[in-house]
Amino acid sequence: MKLQSLSLLLLTGLAVACSPASQPVPEPTPATEAVSEAPVFTNADALETYQSLGLVVGNPMPLPETGDVGFDNPEAVFADALAYGAETESYALLVWWQGSLVLEHYYPGYSADVRSEPASMHKSVLGLVTAKAIEDGFIGSVDDPISLYIPEWQDDERGEITVLQLLNMSSGLASLSYVGGDDSEARQFMAGNLDARATVLGLQREEGVDGPHFHYANAVSQLLMMVVENAIGGSYANYLSSEIWQPIGAEDAYVYYFEEDGFPRGYASFLARPLDWLRLGLLVKDNGAFAGEQVISSELMEALKGPAATEENYGWQIWRGATWQEQRFYNDEKAGFAVTQSEPYLADDLVYFDGFGGQRVITSEERDLVIVRLGNTSVVWDDAQLPNRVMRALDSLEAGE
Repeated sequence: MKLQSLSLLLLTGLAVACSPASQPVPEPTPATEAVSEAPVFTNADALETYQSLGLVVGNPMPLPETGDVGFDNPEAVFADALAYGAETESYALLVWWQGSLVLEHYYPGYSADVRSEPASMHKSVLGLVTAKAIEDGFIGSVDDPISLYIPEWQDDERGEITVLQLLNMSSGLASLSYVGGDDSEARQFMAGNLDARATVLGLQREEGVDGPHFHYANAVSQLLMMVVENAIGGSYANYLSSEIWQPIGAEDAYVYYFEEDGFPRGYASFLARPLDWLRLGLLVKDNGAFAGEQVISSELMEALKGPAATEENYGWQIWRGATWQEQRFYNDEKAGFAVTQSEPYLADDLVYFDGFGGQRVITSEERDLVIVRLGNTSVVWDDAQLPNRVMRALDSLEAGE
């Protein structure tokens, strides 16, 4: 088993977030409860625990700070947001506002060098890489059938699925089964115990479904990873490094490999420093530009951040805060796991990376704002709390309170 030290807590969390309504995640059994007595894996342990990692080479540069905003005591200004971070066992909380990094806080025991498991935030990185591959001509169009990039499906109706349908989670493919608990296909896939290529190529069409609909699934992102690597004809890690990671001045990061020499996990496990997640947030906020240079075309970034036809709060492997949903579900059936959002956001243009349990990169172009939170998995995460506490603090400052 590739992830021998990975606790069932993380696997269960990822499973809950992505399980279809028809296949609920089983309740813990006495056997799984016994495992909890062993040393508990936390997201911060990923870099030391994962046994098969690929390097995404960085090119460290200073942040492109152009503002003159600064606070004598940022911990006091953002006290409410920091308190929520503490309540949810965070590692890092960063806030960028009006061209300046106005808060860089690491909780006790953690530092700027933590490279933790971000869960599904990697999906949004994969969305950015897909946009870049389109710009560079490796993928002709989001409307391309994926049979152009997956030869195994050239004579298969599944090959008619488009790149766009993978990007916005409307592929019509059935999720992997969770029947059998820890021995199920879904959990064994996430644990790295199955042939990942064969598993995603074995995905079948959903039965009894009429037309495209929103159905978020890890295996769909992994299929998109296959499309991207086949399209670019080389390493995802190397392409990400040369075309995005180095241009934004990030330090070295890591991907988890399903195979000895490649095929990165595309739905999770992109291990990067908090400040480098901030750089990705700046890239999204500024529509593909970074430090005055256009890294990804603004037209493609607008499409990436735009609403999917099947879910207005989802784009190209990235989430949108356009419409308030007190319970945000991961499928059209509105069943299974949901994230609470206790109140509307205080900005109507939020675009964010969502990793299970509160891993977040939150952006607002209108407010020139990026928020990064990394930490332990919080099963009681409230999506409204962090961004609204930050924005209320900033609004109070601007009002002179």
